[in-house]
Amino acid sequence: MSRLEGKIAFITGAGSGIGRGSAKMFAREGAKVICADFNEAWGEETAKAINDAGGDAIFVKCNVRNRQDIKDAVKAGMDKYGRIDVLMNCAGIVRIKPFIEITEDDYIAITETNLRGYIWTMQEILPIMMKQNKGSIVNVASISAYKAETRTAVYAATKAGVTMMSQDIAKEVASNNIRVNCICPGPVGTNMTPEEIRNHPEIVEEMVKELVPLGREGRPDDIAYAAVYLASDESSWVTGTSVIVDGGVWINTNK
Repeated sequence: MSRLEGKIAFITGAGSGIGRGSAKMFAREGAKVICADFNEAWGEETAKAINDAGGDAIFVKCNVRNRQDIKDAVKAGMDKYGRIDVLMNCAGIVRIKPFIEITEDDYIAITETNLRGYIWTMQEILPIMMKQNKGSIVNVASISAYKAETRTAVYAATKAGVTMMSQDIAKEVASNNIRVNCICPGPVGTNMTPEEIRNHPEIVEEMVKELVPLGREGRPDDIAYAAVYLASDESSWVTGTSVIVDGGVWINTNK
């Protein structure tokens, strides 16, 4: 039997990067996937790829900065599948600039997407899981929650908030047989990588050589493998923890 056979998964940010990679892997492992994304073209493409491969997925338009969007997306998923067993919060943004140059717009966009969007999505889906008396929530945070960098202070604050919030909620809902965990990725090559870096492979190569002991940039599937484990019953005794998937960046303490 596939590792997620019979489960219904709701994934935000499913239109690209880690969200898309996870949605496709969840489907390969037997889950039916509700692909939520603000970008219709991206989200539809993910759902189509899953269905074309023999899986079962729908796209729901959802900007996590808009609570009504979240309500509508969750309702659409429930109307289609009747339950939600797994929530993977993956929608996120980063704006890299010196701290003193962060604008109010930057702050609002980052915090509303990376933190408040997670809160609202969990508030909409947790009651469903409570009625089912079972569920797994996987929140994508970042190694930035643990390891100081530069020019990402607000982003790091939201990701640190996600890790602590997840622990608190895990303790609160454990009696409902609901597990809440985080994945903290290191540098993964996605469309979140700033364009000035993404367009210069030599910069990426130098950064990887300097920061990543395992010697390569992460791929969405590296994170998706961890997400499948946390979503599956294999991790039935795992809650309130953060799984660091970073190629060794965290242990590279001299850098």
